[in-house]
Amino acid sequence: MQTFTPVSSNKLYIQIYNQLHDAIVSGRYQVGDKLPSEKDLCAMFNVSRVPVREALSALELNGLIESLQGAGIYVKRTAAGEDEWTQEIEPQDIIRARMVLEPDIARLATCQMNEAQRAELTDIVERFKQEAAADAYTTTVDREFHLFLAKASGNTLYVTMMELIFKTMEQRMWELILSRTIATKKYREQNNQEHLHIAQAVLDGRADDAYVFMKNHMEQLYERYWS
Repeated sequence: MQTFTPVSSNKLYIQIYNQLHDAIVSGRYQVGDKLPSEKDLCAMFNVSRVPVREALSALELNGLIESLQGAGIYVKRTAAGEDEWTQEIEPQDIIRARMVLEPDIARLATCQMNEAQRAELTDIVERFKQEAAADAYTTTVDREFHLFLAKASGNTLYVTMMELIFKTMEQRMWELILSRTIATKKYREQNNQEHLHIAQAVLDGRADDAYVFMKNHMEQLYERYWS
């Protein structure tokens, strides 16, 4: 079995990517060859699944590998593309930032929201319900909901920070991971219900519940990303 060097320090996924990239481009793995499983790669690099998954996502974005459901990961080509993804914000950094910010945003929004904002939130809730009825998921309503709460919190810095976070989410790696987690049938109904629970707590004026529900929502987002 092909061996790799364990990695340490920040940006683990870039180090893992570089080693896998070199193994493919140098010809140690040929087109059609199967790479070690995620579990085996975690052991080889002595890391958790998250950086391995990010490295594999980056390789896939570069067109070097393809992941076949239930079959494994295979080399698709050995000519490297442009590594523009290395300038992108790491997805788990985005999630961790949201885990810190958004529970407090939800609690503040509950306390600060006016009647016009209540009507706006009620409209967002109806659109969440329409998505659920259609068994669909779009990033549009999701984004509007989280940005709405930031604005309703009355904290202008929170608004700026959330707008920046959503801007960093406009990247290929995040979109790939999203398509395989939240947007899948396995998770989208649960994700929708979490949004509805948060929104109802805010509308009911239950600030502590809004905080707890948002905290749980962000933790679940991380778990879905991890799984």
